[in-house]
Amino acid sequence: MTLIFLSVASACKKNQQRDFPLVSFDQYIYLNNPSNIELQSPGGAVYFNGGYRGLIIFRRYGNNQVDDFAAFDRACPKHYSEDCSQLELSDDRVFAECPCHGEKYLLFDGSPGEGATISMVEYRCTFDGAVIRARN
Repeated sequence: MTLIFLSVASACKKNQQRDFPLVSFDQYIYLNNPSNIELQSPGGAVYFNGGYRGLIIFRRYGNNQVDDFAAFDRACPKHYSEDCSQLELSDDRVFAECPCHGEKYLLFDGSPGEGATISMVEYRCTFDGAVIRARN
């Protein structure tokens, strides 16, 4: 009985894994840099180097914490190997959209939106009051 349970549990775990390239990076984003001015307000987002196809750094809102930032890979999680799969920010900065196939992802938490079935790839992100550190 235990062997059957372990086999089923192992199979479930394999199905949850992503086939997404693992990259190593460690980037620092300075809030006082004029190119990062959007990050000084909740809901602001900027593109940055790092990750597989670049990063989207997003300042979350709604939880009343000034240090809540997210770092998402710009590669579409479903079509990451396609040249056109670099996610783009919507004009209202609510979604990231795949220009290849039109899937949308909610920037607040990377969850799948219109046409998408899996979440964006999110990296570790910390904030010390002046510098955001995004890394894998």
